[in-house]
Amino acid sequence: MISATHRGWTLGALACAMTLVSGCAAITRPPTTIAAIQRDGIAIEARHQALRDTVIERLVRRVATRGDRTVDVLMLSGGGQNGAFGAGFLRGWLQRPTDAMPRFDLVTGISTGALQAPYALLGTRSAIDTVTALYARAAQSFAPSLDWWFWLRHTGGVVNTTRFDRTIAQTLDGPLRQELDAAFANDQQIVFGTTDFDLGIGRLWSLGDELGRRSATGSSTTGSSAAAERTHRLLKGATAIPGIFPPVMIDGHLQADGGVIENILPLLTFDDYTRLGQRLQARGLTDVTVRVWVIMNLWTHGEPRVMKPSARRAISGRSTSLLFYAHQPASLAALENLARAVSDRVPGVRMQVRVAAIPSEESVSPGANTLFERRFMQRLDSLGFSKAQSANPWDALNVSAFTRPDVPPRLR
Repeated sequence: MISATHRGWTLGALACAMTLVSGCAAITRPPTTIAAIQRDGIAIEARHQALRDTVIERLVRRVATRGDRTVDVLMLSGGGQNGAFGAGFLRGWLQRPTDAMPRFDLVTGISTGALQAPYALLGTRSAIDTVTALYARAAQSFAPSLDWWFWLRHTGGVVNTTRFDRTIAQTLDGPLRQELDAAFANDQQIVFGTTDFDLGIGRLWSLGDELGRRSATGSSTTGSSAAAERTHRLLKGATAIPGIFPPVMIDGHLQADGGVIENILPLLTFDDYTRLGQRLQARGLTDVTVRVWVIMNLWTHGEPRVMKPSARRAISGRSTSLLFYAHQPASLAALENLARAVSDRVPGVRMQVRVAAIPSEESVSPGANTLFERRFMQRLDSLGFSKAQSANPWDALNVSAFTRPDVPPRLR
């Protein structure tokens, strides 16, 4: 997700993203115009709708295959190093003796959530242990480092994440890739988001479709270096904090952290769920329950601070932070409203939402403002695991930008 503030190399500015990208070459772009970008926007919207239609068709096939009239959708938020909470929660959820983690039909991810998504989709003990270990050794294995020559390289960022590039390659090109290909062939899906800085919108990408892209001549590039390299770059862009981590150029457009636009990715609109219901009914599939599970890897509200009234730069930075955090409770409220609308107005479909959020009071815990602080990440992993193992792992979130979630209900 995008950083909320700029406090040197503390977590408030750049550790909101645990895994972000780079490269040491100067970033360039082909010549373009506003008119060309606007024309691209029309085509991109058409591709977005085609992607959502494809997602719907695959979900219908999954319902028919599963046979239990259920769809399970997991949404993984951004949160940087706080993704250790999500990794711990997934591990605890998988090991629950009752109400254990289901096999997901669709996983969506933003920023660090996009990197967790392949492991969550597979949902095996091995996959979840791997993502847990990835966060546990983040500082040693793939954390970004300051690029002391950034002012000469003109990469659009100030860090070098060569180690992170290697981590993505190991994830998508190793044994895990074969398991993912099998899952995609079985109509399971991963969709993640970037921010298109040229158009000022969020972009949607299907991981399975990108890995199986066909060339302009129509020949399959599945498993080829071309498909893999493009997918690597997309995941880099999905996690690139603007101004700190280098953005990427994809199809002539500048892509960076999807958390700029939204920290969770609901993907389907009410109209999409209406079409889903119609297609299900056409297949004779009724009384279908869509279960949406949300793991919030970042506190929903900004951390409390004592602000100095005359500190112009601090107030400006705080404004940027709060602009980001304000839309998080609104996004969760909108998702719950969508669930109610779908359940009430889409025949044959019920929609449920469950949210597990990292407690907002963790924003002031020791280490929360230090990039890749090992003990803090261990704490979050344990917190996530314990929460998932508890009797009530899901939160009753009734929050807004005007109320902190850690305030007792009787005082709201």
